[in-house]
Amino acid sequence: MSTSLEATNFSLLGPLEDSALTLSLTRLRPRNPPRGQTSGERFSLLFTHGTSFHKETWIPSVENLFELQAQSVGTAATVVEAWLMDVQNHGRAAVLNENKLLTNLEGINTLTRKSGSYLAAYELARAIEVVFKSGLFAGTSVVGVAHSASAFGKLRHSRMIIVEPTMMTREVFTKINKNGRVWEMLYEMTKTRKDIWSSRKAAREWLSTRSPWDTWTPRCLDLFVEYALRDLPTSTYPDRKEGVTLCCTREQEAATYTYGGDDGFAAIDNLAEHSKLIPVHLIYGENANLVPGIARKAFLKSKQARDIASITTIPDVGHMVVEEDPTNLAVAVWNILRSDVPHRSRL
Repeated sequence: MSTSLEATNFSLLGPLEDSALTLSLTRLRPRNPPRGQTSGERFSLLFTHGTSFHKETWIPSVENLFELQAQSVGTAATVVEAWLMDVQNHGRAAVLNENKLLTNLEGINTLTRKSGSYLAAYELARAIEVVFKSGLFAGTSVVGVAHSASAFGKLRHSRMIIVEPTMMTREVFTKINKNGRVWEMLYEMTKTRKDIWSSRKAAREWLSTRSPWDTWTPRCLDLFVEYALRDLPTSTYPDRKEGVTLCCTREQEAATYTYGGDDGFAAIDNLAEHSKLIPVHLIYGENANLVPGIARKAFLKSKQARDIASITTIPDVGHMVVEEDPTNLAVAVWNILRSDVPHRSRL
């Protein structure tokens, strides 16, 4: 962690309707805030991560973002703090919720049905609503910065920056998944992959030579080893006394892939309405190595994406741009924040 930032950890009780899982957050603030900016918007940024990651994966991007702000003059707005939030079955939150999660191997999702669609994405949205109501945000506006699947759901930020959205139209999803193999393959790969190592050092050595971790910056890989792994024994492996394992268990991650495209359909259906109310910005990696290029193109041409405020592409990286190039990702986020005209949410 950069010595120029002050980190404070918070735990909040999550929604009762979602098993009251504990929410784990970290707030990062500059030790020496920018001077002379008493007017204009004051941004609180709320970062959420994708499946199988952890909130601290955003630290390099946030450090770079605050460095860019410190070097800039004459900006109309100030980032006063950055909040990093674990999905409830990932990272530190998974440890705090260990016993409750053990009794719910179908994942954190409640599988509430409405109009024939799963609404799993809204569990994270309800958790974020708890954070909004906590009164902890110091800024005058909250900007959501979400990677991958954490962008799903209907939230009440003043702006949204979505990094590598996995949204796709129903037509493209049906075409890609016509044989039912996409989600089945993801599920089986996750359920059977290696998840125990003799030490953090051994884990890092193993991960560093395998996809997708072998494309990450050394710092992001170190953060994964530190925060996405936990010491044994655990409730999942009570008889293993030494070594480390994943905070987000294979069962919890695999459950994410059992809901088909319902989360994505809900998200893309909400996007048209949402982007009319607040600025929604998209950031992509140049390499379409997770969501196929055909799906990205169809999404961007869809009626739901008509009111997107901006689209930025970062060269030479793929879906895991957060871990592959946090420097240029921070530049992209900073440029969006600086260029975005003052805008109040009408939600």
